[in-house]
Amino acid sequence: MPIFPPRQLRIPALFLFLTLASAVQAQMLARPGWAGSGMNAAPWWKHAVVYRADPETFGGLHGLAEHLDYVHSIGVDALLLSSLGGDAKQPLDPSVGTMDDVDEIVRRASQNNIRVLVELNGASADVEARARLWLVHGVAGFYVTDAGADQIAQVRKTAGSFAGQRIVVGDLDATGAQSRSADAPQLVADARAGTQEKLEASSIRPSLELAQQMADEGRSVPLLLSDGPKLKRSMSRYGDGAHDLEIAKSLAAMLLTTRAATMLFCGQELGLTDGAKQISFAAPAKGEQLAATSVAAEDASPSSLLNWYRQLSALTHSNRTLSSGAITVLNHDDQNVLAWVRRPAAASLATPAIVVIENLSAQPVTLSLKADMQRLRLRGSFLRTLMRSDSGMGAMHLDGMTLPPHAVFLGELRY
Repeated sequence: MPIFPPRQLRIPALFLFLTLASAVQAQMLARPGWAGSGMNAAPWWKHAVVYRADPETFGGLHGLAEHLDYVHSIGVDALLLSSLGGDAKQPLDPSVGTMDDVDEIVRRASQNNIRVLVELNGASADVEARARLWLVHGVAGFYVTDAGADQIAQVRKTAGSFAGQRIVVGDLDATGAQSRSADAPQLVADARAGTQEKLEASSIRPSLELAQQMADEGRSVPLLLSDGPKLKRSMSRYGDGAHDLEIAKSLAAMLLTTRAATMLFCGQELGLTDGAKQISFAAPAKGEQLAATSVAAEDASPSSLLNWYRQLSALTHSNRTLSSGAITVLNHDDQNVLAWVRRPAAASLATPAIVVIENLSAQPVTLSLKADMQRLRLRGSFLRTLMRSDSGMGAMHLDGMTLPPHAVFLGELRY
């Protein structure tokens, strides 16, 4: 005859089982690929590409869930759900979607090794209660806006009480002491590239150098961004009407090849301008032409901005030097050219240094980086092409390189 525990013990045991099951499910969703037998301790967020999605751009949360394959194709590590509205009792605006839609997004994203983050307004009531609700649904962290350092630290503490690498992104001064404290957010938004009317080398260099400085400190990491719900779109802000695509490609390389993490705003990868409300996925009717910034049109064009972003993301994720090498900014006195070198711990034929050069002017430029490489004790005489935005062919020699207007070049240092 089977022996059952006393009734008063059964209910707590059942409650414990359900709680653990819920926690395990949330953990699996928050950490894609987790199989229940161990976790990778490497911080996934230090070099992450985050895709910030306004559901309206996809026709609501249900539409976003249907197009997660597209988001995955860009090569992102995390999906940030933005502009959800709601409060502690009703976590999202019903016009945006339902919690079932969110659960489906988390499930599908997890299958593609994409973590899901949620935007939290720190000025709203019961922020901690909202954070816990979202964490139970399997999100991997938050972007906390309109909040001070203490509020952000509290959300980080709450996120840290759940299993897995749950993270917090904070709107703090990336150069301030609050971004260096032990309870600072893992990622600190650096939007300096999103507040300028023109891409200039002198204003971008500090962000690149800050990324290395914070990497050396080993705590928070800057999250570079140029576009967002409250910012003018970079294509509208930086475009000059003649080199719009080239300028957008320079910005992409600037965001994706430094020591910082990166946040893209939905549609940025297509070159959407101010006023664009939704990403176009639909095929044109018979006899109609594809819109230049539609997904179908950019898919079909090898030189499109979308495919440039895809190639950059694939390169930075697969190349050890770009994913973890130190960064040194070059030619500080040049107002037209932005250049930096990514150096592995021990440069070799297998893991060479990589140089990124951007001509930020509307005129061709010629430069030499031979003295810079000698000063850094890096052996090499030429750069073997990894990616370039112009139609040029062949290697670049260090003692004399010419770049067309607004061109960007990535190359391995060889000898």
